[in-house]
Amino acid sequence: MGEGPQARETLFALREAIARIEGKPDHAARLTAGLHPEAGEATPEERLEGQGLFDGMMDEILAPGTLVELRGLRLQQAGSVAGFGLALALMAAEKNAKARQRLLLVADPHVVREAGLAYAPGLHDFGMSTAGLVHALPRRIEDALWLAEAALTSRAFSTVLLEVHGNPKKFGLTESRRLSLKARATGGRLLILRQAGEEEASSAFLRLSVEPAPAAARHLADGSLLSGSIGSPVFRITPEKSRIPGSPELILEWNSDDRRLHLFEQFQPSGLGSPHSVALFPKASDRPHRQAALGSLLAFAPRLDRAS
Repeated sequence: MGEGPQARETLFALREAIARIEGKPDHAARLTAGLHPEAGEATPEERLEGQGLFDGMMDEILAPGTLVELRGLRLQQAGSVAGFGLALALMAAEKNAKARQRLLLVADPHVVREAGLAYAPGLHDFGMSTAGLVHALPRRIEDALWLAEAALTSRAFSTVLLEVHGNPKKFGLTESRRLSLKARATGGRLLILRQAGEEEASSAFLRLSVEPAPAAARHLADGSLLSGSIGSPVFRITPEKSRIPGSPELILEWNSDDRRLHLFEQFQPSGLGSPHSVALFPKASDRPHRQAALGSLLAFAPRLDRAS
């Protein structure tokens, strides 16, 4: 488990006081200018509909014997996809206290080269014990599939997270069907973390598109807003394959103290920048809708300078 909420509030307050003593610019003015509480407020009907969808989705995800796919659009979002998968695994472990609390993360070597390995202090701050996570890094997709199936058969892990980069040919509908049947037969729980992959046929009963969303500023115990702070991780979830018809997107926030996801009802950004790792520039309004054709190539003879 991570630090308590009171200790974190004290730490953030001390950092803010030190920044002011050192003469660093205060973020309060920029934070206040960037806050628009009324922009993200939902109506009671929308809030009730979102809560019902969230509760139904969590019941299906946390049920034993399930195969769920989490898909990230870009490789830069690998941390969000993996973080959301770990959040679901922790919630499932908390729901069934009698089951084994250990998790298995079968990582993809290409994703590890681009996004890095799991960071132990970050996992601890996320709300999980590093001793409860077993990390594997097979070289081939065939080895990763065998390892995931063997882990489900052993029933030694409460959740198995299988990370896959893109859409490899050796992991298709047949392999997905095999893993789904194995999870159902053993009562295990398998999460496919598809990083930078496209939608494809799968035996997963639920597929979610996962994106990072701006975090809110941290609230202190007295209800005030701590300027310049960044709150808990926030995820934008869009159901792509679901048994619930007309599923809208959900904004979910992770509470590392309670180890639970909950609806993020009010959008209050921290004012510390964009949630994306790269700057996003608007498209020019006067550009043609099609790329211009290349002109003809001309060969120029070498120019010889004559002496005067």
